[in-house]
Amino acid sequence: MTSSALRGRTKSGRCWKKSQQGRFSSIHYKVSRTLSTTWDEKLEQREKKQELQRLQSDIKARQDQLKEEKKRLREEKQKRRQENELKSMSFQSLSKTHRIKSMSKKQLRNIRKSVVNKQGVVEYVPVY
Repeated sequence: MTSSALRGRTKSGRCWKKSQQGRFSSIHYKVSRTLSTTWDEKLEQREKKQELQRLQSDIKARQDQLKEEKKRLREEKQKRRQENELKSMSFQSLSKTHRIKSMSKKQLRNIRKSVVNKQGVVEYVPVY
């Protein structure tokens, strides 16, 4: 009979537990030796990691470039829309300004005043 058969019942009552075959340090040493990598493997892993980082940075740069392009196009479209809106506006000058006092809030929101900014472009600013 083997020594494990002669051992009998454990003190804790956990019969499924195996008895210790050797010290943990000796087992750990064997495992860690097999898990260690060589210098060439480390260099190869480092190169793979650097290549992956390069690819990721390229993808990110491409995405950023596309994002900037979309932003630029959106701003141009907004500018064109505003210019076209100004072109299609109809104007009516208020010669009798005392009428403004009797206007409702809703009517006052529609009143705009033309102002020339520093670049020489005419802007329409709300009066109230």
